Amino acid sequence: MTRKFVVVMMLFVVLAAGCVGVEETMTTPEMTVALAVGNVTANLALPSDTGAVYMHIVNNSAADDALIDAAIDGCGTIELHEMINDNDTMVMRQVEGNRIPIPAGETVMLQRGGLHIMCIGKTGEFTIGQSVPVTLTFEKAGTMEVMADVLDPAKLGMEMNGGGMGTDEAP
Repeated sequence: MTRKFVVVMMLFVVLAAGCVGVEETMTTPEMTVALAVGNVTANLALPSDTGAVYMHIVNNSAADDALIDAAIDGCGTIELHEMINDNDTMVMRQVEGNRIPIPAGETVMLQRGGLHIMCIGKTGEFTIGQSVPVTLTFEKAGTMEVMADVLDPAKLGMEMNGGGMGTDEAP
């Protein structure tokens, strides 16, 4: 073998190894960037021990994912909830398996009158205008922290009689 051939082969091996390393390091950021979360608002200022958080989750990837948990300081328990119409009565319940699917290429709306993150056993004091950190846990993308703006319940069109959650979309 000539010296030139050996140098070319060594250069090829180094370049090939470098490409593999780049591919591996790009996989993780692509998964987390693939999910975009926006319009995060919270109805946590009501004088009750419960509240809710709403948002839009966009899955820009080719792979399905799912929201499987959330954490908010000042909330005793967090559940992923949905509201459904059961014989002309709006009923709120935890989603099956505490899992909200986020299909590839789609936007999932967490909003009043539908899917939402439920804060149960509120221990924190939340004030209108405050921004609250919410840690979201996704099945594939892992954890992501977003900020939720605590909105004035009176401006959300909430019906205070009977504890109704309202059925209009989040702002």
